[in-house]
Amino acid sequence: MARMNDKQNDYRINLNSVGAPVSVEVTCCGRHIGEMRLKEGEERKCSQCQAVHTVSMGHNHFHIRRR
Repeated sequence: MARMNDKQNDYRINLNSVGAPVSVEVTCCGRHIGEMRLKEGEERKCSQCQAVHTVSMGHNHFHIRRR
């Protein structure tokens, strides 16, 4: 888990039955803030620090960003 300002941040990738990624569970400020499907523009906002976690899709990959 990464630490920002001494608080835990984490991303957990959920896989389907054949091993393909389908969603990301987001923990920010030490709290589970939600799940994002692997679709362009999905986002979750932390109510404590106001950070926005987003999914960006590429041709054969995806990015998870915190801003």
